[in-house]
Amino acid sequence: KLEGSSGVAIRQCIAATRRGGVVSIPGVYAGFIHGFLLGDAFDKGLTFKMGQTHVQGLMPELLDAIMEGKLDPGDIISHRMRLADAAQGYAIFDAKDDDCRKIVLTP
Repeated sequence: KLEGSSGVAIRQCIAATRRGGVVSIPGVYAGFIHGFLLGDAFDKGLTFKMGQTHVQGLMPELLDAIMEGKLDPGDIISHRMRLADAAQGYAIFDAKDDDCRKIVLTP
């Protein structure tokens, strides 16, 4: 938990969300937030929902969709690299270079 975050996305969400609305933060996040506008969120009466995606709960439905051909998980893969090149892959993903969305690493 040493990484930091400017909090830009959270501040934009707070500003863009209507009064009484919900700000959702899915996925994995461990950064320290600078400039969290608690007063603005409080004034608007916002609800915050956050946490890791419940993968096990969604897995049966996703696997069924893949098996039925309704969902192709390959559509989100933008790069394939050797495991030995993982550091380069992380750098590309972090910089959002080459329209990087998802990298699959192969040993």
